[in-house]
Amino acid sequence: MELLSSGTAYFLNGQDLYGLKSTPGLGGEREKKEVTNLLDTAHRYIAGLYKYDDLTFDFYYNSAEPNPNVKQAQTAAAFAAARAVELSGNSVQQKVLFPDGTYFTWTGQIATKVKKMDADGVMEFSIISIPNTPLVYSGDPT
Repeated sequence: MELLSSGTAYFLNGQDLYGLKSTPGLGGEREKKEVTNLLDTAHRYIAGLYKYDDLTFDFYYNSAEPNPNVKQAQTAAAFAAARAVELSGNSVQQKVLFPDGTYFTWTGQIATKVKKMDADGVMEFSIISIPNTPLVYSGDPT
């Protein structure tokens, strides 16, 4: 059965950050490496290393003020939490949890960016993840 994306969560260093608006495509592409030699009559290739697109997660900017939509386990002031991780310079565990309970996990550093604002607009920010481990999907065979 098809699923809605509603209920998808992003965890940064174990914290469920409130206000997630969109996620990037997750997983990677393997680069194609040519291994054609002088005896071949056609080009030959092998799969190279995985390469990940930029992992940019977009959020609505929220304060720590009480919000009835924020569950007890969530961090409402997501930008402040992410900025603290960024400034620490530490590589931290990250996870995207889907509504069906499957997830991707990886470790990496992050950068934060407050997005462009317009008059009477909703404030938004981005977390840009810089993975230093492979992205692992919970449904992959082990």
